[in-house]
Amino acid sequence: MIAVLAHAFFFYEWMNNRFMVGPNDGLGQIVPFKHFLYNQYKKGEFFYSFQFGIGGGIYAQLAYYFSTSTIFYITCLLVYLGEAIGFFNRVDPVFWGQAAVFINTIRLSLVLVIATYVFHYMKIALPYAFFSAFLYGVSIMYFGHAIYWEFFTDCFLWLPLLVLGVEKLIREENPFWLVLAMSLTLLNNFYFAYVNFVFISLYVPARWLIQLPEDRLSFQKQLGHYVLIVLLSFMIGAIAFIPAVSGFLNNYRPEFTGSISLFELHDNILYESRYLLLPPLFVLFVFIKNLYRDKTFLLFTSIALLFVVFHYSPFIASAFNGFSAPQFRFEYIGVFAISGAVGKGLTHLKHATNTQLILGGAGLFTIYMLGNFFDERVTFSLTPPNHVFIFALWAAAIGASLLSIRKSARRLNLLCVVMVLFHLVLVNSGARLIFSETGFIPSHSFMTSRKYHSDEQSSLIHQALDENRSLFARTEWMTDTRNNTPLIQGFYGNSAYSSVLNGDILRFYYDDLEIDMGRESVSRFSGFGDRTHLHSLMQVQYKLVDKYRQTPIPYGFRPHSENEGYILYENKHVLPFARATSITFQEKDLNRFSPLVREHAMLKGIILENGEANGQVEDLYNLMETAQITAIGGTYEKETLHITENVGGIDITIGERRETEIDDYFSFFLQNQSKTAPLFTLKINDYETTRKSRSSVYKTDINAITVRIPSNNVISLRVPKGNYTLKNLGLRSESYQVLQEAYERDHIKQIDVEVDGRNIHVNYDNTVHDTYLALPIPYEKGWEVKVNGKKQPLQKVNYAFLGSTLYEGVNEITFSYLPPYFRLAVTLSSLGLLGAGGWLRHYRQKRRPQ
Repeated sequence: MIAVLAHAFFFYEWMNNRFMVGPNDGLGQIVPFKHFLYNQYKKGEFFYSFQFGIGGGIYAQLAYYFSTSTIFYITCLLVYLGEAIGFFNRVDPVFWGQAAVFINTIRLSLVLVIATYVFHYMKIALPYAFFSAFLYGVSIMYFGHAIYWEFFTDCFLWLPLLVLGVEKLIREENPFWLVLAMSLTLLNNFYFAYVNFVFISLYVPARWLIQLPEDRLSFQKQLGHYVLIVLLSFMIGAIAFIPAVSGFLNNYRPEFTGSISLFELHDNILYESRYLLLPPLFVLFVFIKNLYRDKTFLLFTSIALLFVVFHYSPFIASAFNGFSAPQFRFEYIGVFAISGAVGKGLTHLKHATNTQLILGGAGLFTIYMLGNFFDERVTFSLTPPNHVFIFALWAAAIGASLLSIRKSARRLNLLCVVMVLFHLVLVNSGARLIFSETGFIPSHSFMTSRKYHSDEQSSLIHQALDENRSLFARTEWMTDTRNNTPLIQGFYGNSAYSSVLNGDILRFYYDDLEIDMGRESVSRFSGFGDRTHLHSLMQVQYKLVDKYRQTPIPYGFRPHSENEGYILYENKHVLPFARATSITFQEKDLNRFSPLVREHAMLKGIILENGEANGQVEDLYNLMETAQITAIGGTYEKETLHITENVGGIDITIGERRETEIDDYFSFFLQNQSKTAPLFTLKINDYETTRKSRSSVYKTDINAITVRIPSNNVISLRVPKGNYTLKNLGLRSESYQVLQEAYERDHIKQIDVEVDGRNIHVNYDNTVHDTYLALPIPYEKGWEVKVNGKKQPLQKVNYAFLGSTLYEGVNEITFSYLPPYFRLAVTLSSLGLLGAGGWLRHYRQKRRPQ
């Protein structure tokens, strides 16, 4: 009932076809991943998808989200059963938007039940244990996670179980609750396993310092148990944890280079905070000396105050985020400790004297007045709904009520009920204010519009794909900046947005080919910069274009079909899915050449990470050697571009062009010299892209850029007012003769390819002495290859893709994928379960009365 009431505003919105989904990552990641994974699981494909990005291991790369989540597995099972019996007519992206409020309500119910049991186990009277669980679950942190990053809320389930596990071990010498809790944490999410275990590494020493009367297990025996518990839990959780960590380590995210301060007053936890809001009851109880006689209150309060300090430390936020950019996702731990302290304080409140309560009230009043006085953003007003006014009323009402009714358990329980109802009103009012009046809640109409998932878009794509017999005909299309559009609209694309991606693919974009994606941002890739060579190599056969937007069309793309709002273009130079060659290049030999030369190398043959090279590298003339540069709206001297007008830059005049010059590849290094300047737009002729502020945590720190533009006698680069470092200018022209030759040569060869789940079967009668095979499938740990039944070393070719050696005659090649170290992980999990089962049996026999 409480969980439903806590979501009352969102149930009201649900009845009006508006959903409990965040407008950014909620629509961009949560809904697409749920929809995509559910369809994968229905097909029995749990480990790999050729649809995710340009192909990727979903078990490893999406473990941060849902692919190892127990709650999501149960959700999928229930949805599948509901679909099978006809209860759900259509499970599509809109369905997952509609289902969000129900999933979050059920999860909150579980949080309330588990946390109530844990608090009650720690000798908090049952009504107050539930009140503590309520403060923990129905918190600003929970709803912030549930709305924007739903998978984060699972951590609210495992934290109380971890605390219960430690307490069961110390109080009852029972290690199995901790084994269960740690195993579930490791299985569900490697990131929050790290966060929770950092907390437990603090909680256990705190319990050694603050010993309770119920403690039975000595310090020495605890140590021995902890070693065995950690070992068994790791082994049990290995089946999910090892592949997930491997996927995370293979990710590539530029190192955070911003300064991280030790201490910073970034918000006011008394009045307004997105992460941690102190209940006035907690502040009151902190000042009641008599409560500290209870060691459990001392334990909870000490941890709570420690996390209040942590709240104001970006350094600690960085440590909890793996020593990366500061993120305050760990604050639910502080909420848990604060809630426990409130429950324990209520349990013992009847023993407090009037003097102690008055002193506590004075402390409460002083803290809130100081919080108001030292924060310029907080102004006191008697006009509702001013938040200071609300908190003042809340604090005064609680203080007066406690002073008068603390001796009566019945009246105190009634006060808790009143506070629960008042808190529920505040939660729903806050949700209405933030997400309705000043924010945006996705609706059914939005999720079926051209801004998200329009039939007008997807029907044009799928009509063409239904006629196409290619193995993986990819389509370039995104709605706005939603890189996961292919997952929503159900086609093979060339874009992805996820916190964990294939690091080799990201380096392919950032470093190897310097592909600009039209928008600088970490954890995503999209398109190939309208570079036809890459489209043809990577099976991009179609590009959807909005008629009402000016969109560059790559060379060789011709109109295929159209409707009222969109045109679908078809690539006339798509190369075969599997390509065989005897011409080889080495990565290190190509490092000093331009990205266009590297593209030519991939078309002529194959680029090897290791191995002998026999191909001739032909450099391309740099038109900048004879071009003239003119500064516009400022000056350009000694690699510094100083723009004094609102918009300026440089014009590069080329002179006469040859008729065969179709496109130009313009390469340069550009960086805003101001670290605090905001995001800015960069234009090169008609091409437009955005670059992040250097202070943004989502910047890539990749400033070497190559863009493809139609050949022109003048190249105009434009940026806003400011100072920029602009250097390493290079300009090469492209006639596409190399692509034409590759297209004609490769289509002669008969290479048969079949796909069976996570297996790719290639048959090739090698009569022309080819030595290597290349596939446009990203290289990553987990792939294996067999040639004619014998296992062979897997080759990483063309910087980031699968390859294999070839032999003369018939080659029957099978590429197979399993999550990284999966066989080892399954073995460890099996042994861990056996070990835990044996220990449990020994434990029960030992406890059995003789």
